[in-house]
Amino acid sequence: MKACIGIEDGRIVEIKKNIHGRKTDYGDAVIMPAGIDVHVHFREPGYEHKEDFFTGTKAAALAGITCVLDMPNNKPAITTRDNFIEKVRKIKYKACVDYGLYMKGDGEEVADCIGYKIFLYDEIFCTTKKIEEVLKELKKRGKPIAVHAEIAECIQRRKARNLKEHERNRGMQCELKAVEKLLKINEKVNAKLHICHVTSSKSVEMLNGKTSFGVTLHHLLFSYEKKLRHEAMGKVNPPLRSEEERKKLYKKFIVGKIPILESDHAPHLMKEKEKFEDAPSGMPGVDALFPIMLYMVKKGKISLDLLYTMICENPAEFFGINKGNIKIGKDADLIVIDFGNEGKIRALSKCGWSLYEGMPCIYPSEVYLRGEKIVENGEFVGSSGMGRMIK
Repeated sequence: MKACIGIEDGRIVEIKKNIHGRKTDYGDAVIMPAGIDVHVHFREPGYEHKEDFFTGTKAAALAGITCVLDMPNNKPAITTRDNFIEKVRKIKYKACVDYGLYMKGDGEEVADCIGYKIFLYDEIFCTTKKIEEVLKELKKRGKPIAVHAEIAECIQRRKARNLKEHERNRGMQCELKAVEKLLKINEKVNAKLHICHVTSSKSVEMLNGKTSFGVTLHHLLFSYEKKLRHEAMGKVNPPLRSEEERKKLYKKFIVGKIPILESDHAPHLMKEKEKFEDAPSGMPGVDALFPIMLYMVKKGKISLDLLYTMICENPAEFFGINKGNIKIGKDADLIVIDFGNEGKIRALSKCGWSLYEGMPCIYPSEVYLRGEKIVENGEFVGSSGMGRMIK
């Protein structure tokens, strides 16, 4: 629909055919809500040589993401109230977009966190009883619980020499057993769960309609069978699956069975990725997620409505964020898209590389954060410290 969007004090106050006041006319361009990435690792504090909150949020802004939820596996890990406060102190004047911060699920209660993250491969979650105890405790705190669903007892701790061996060490059964166990426990607990980076079409079938879950771009587009220019670039946890399984997951995606798209942006320096056996798992992605998806919309692979649901509406609704929709009262986080303006993915992360680099995409020409323009003609015009914490 053609309409004017009225913005005041950072929020949408009117949506009409015509509105009086100062206007910016974008003609036939598409205006839609900016994206929300519920799963990033911006590495601060402790690993700022890989990424920091300024570089990470700037990359997000250029890619049309105006809200990120940052994971707690920092150095030190965000397990205490003091560590949380110190993290906020370090990043609040660096953030270029709005952000929420997770606490580790085995840590203290913090009212200002966006949610809690538990890693099922941690030794403390070695029994069903312990998982149930933690979920019950976290439910009392009234926040969402994000779960890395790979069961510890299933993971082989031997070194892998390539992506196929890495996948064998953390096979699909590790995820399927974790998902099955979580669903069974949560029938009793009824906690607000979000299962992160699901890789299996069978997991999708088990989870659909029962709890929130996310799928990453790299698990949709890459398999361990795909030839990469440097194999360790694709080393991630959970691992890339077979091409057959990737295609099955992709089919679930294009028919709308995936509620949330997330990047699991987890950058490392290329020199850390040189030797596969010792390379840390993780890759950058916040700078590619939305632009590649917009290109897929142009090519008719998915509808714009479906993309909006997965990257705007559902993340906002599940995590209670006042964004993700063009409605009166919502934050005026908006992007402007010219579908004729195709480009190629650039490595925008501090780590300096991207597995998606050179892939066709559509970057937003303009990006607004609470009504303030932070990207203009594809260039960052915002500033550090503009981002606010979402609680």
